[in-house]
Amino acid sequence: MRKLKKGIAVLSLVVGVLAINVYPTFAAVDPTVSDAVGGWDEDTGYFINAEAYSKAMNEDFLLRASSPVHKGKRERSDYDGFTHYRAHGWTTWQGKYHYTRARMEDSDGDVLKDSGRVWGQDNTEAISPYYKYNPDVADKARTYYGSEE
Repeated sequence: MRKLKKGIAVLSLVVGVLAINVYPTFAAVDPTVSDAVGGWDEDTGYFINAEAYSKAMNEDFLLRASSPVHKGKRERSDYDGFTHYRAHGWTTWQGKYHYTRARMEDSDGDVLKDSGRVWGQDNTEAISPYYKYNPDVADKARTYYGSEE
């Protein structure tokens, strides 16, 4: 019985850690991408725009079985004696025409570099142009996905 209680306690801890680190949070989205269903922010992790997500899932009954999967990251390249960064995003959304967008933004949400929306069916990938690192600008990578259908 003691081993069972200890096992349940450990399992609860593992599930709690996974819930914090794996599952996206619900957050407000930058107004310039307010129709984005969700995305990734290098500071806060994955996020979902609850209103847009609910709308996208309710519009098509068949999509409920195929939830979107989104990944994002910041990439670095050193050339010409300078450090450059870009945002890179991927979305898999089976059966749905959708977009992925990758942007480098400053701390106020102003766009430094933008891939624009890359549209496609099932799988999309977006890569922003490189942004030359400036120590006076608090830059960060953000990626988004969504669908206007």
